[in-house]
Amino acid sequence: MAKRQTRRSISVKGITYQRLKNFCEEQSLSVSGYLEDIIAAKLDAANVPVPEKVEPRATPKTGEPEEIISQHFTF
Repeated sequence: MAKRQTRRSISVKGITYQRLKNFCEEQSLSVSGYLEDIIAAKLDAANVPVPEKVEPRATPKTGEPEEIISQHFTF
């Protein structure tokens, strides 16, 4: 696993998540892959440009190094 967590997260209602999870299981799809495909298609249809690079998250202002997340979170 990478040292730094690079994925971002979104929140959905519990009922929406369960419906999504059930559908993806029935179709043998991953939830994240399915959502990424849908979102990319919608953004492409709206002609939203793909950024050349993704800016890293801001570092803490305290001057201390950012805590590295070592757990794997699934959506």
